[in-house]
Amino acid sequence: MGNGETGTSRHSIEIESEGLEPLLFDLLDELIFLQDTENVVVSHARNLELEELENGWKLSADIMTDRITPETNLMDIKGPTYSEMKVDYSNDESAWVIQAVIDI
Repeated sequence: MGNGETGTSRHSIEIESEGLEPLLFDLLDELIFLQDTENVVVSHARNLELEELENGWKLSADIMTDRITPETNLMDIKGPTYSEMKVDYSNDESAWVIQAVIDI
């Protein structure tokens, strides 16, 4: 981490869920679990792939993380919630719209 770059460690994840909202919930839950068990903070994702399956969706990605240090000022995140969760694709703008609420 001394070189100023973020995302010095890679964690590969693969998640399958029956819908887009459950997939987002499971992704957020996985990121929180990663932070809690590995003592890391998520920097960004690489090689993110989203695939529609016969009965759901599959997401795979490389999650880039950095170690949590005593100087890192983080909130204690308890978990995701379905409250106000939204995942939609806008054909007009060719973009995903994602909204989620996290319990802290």
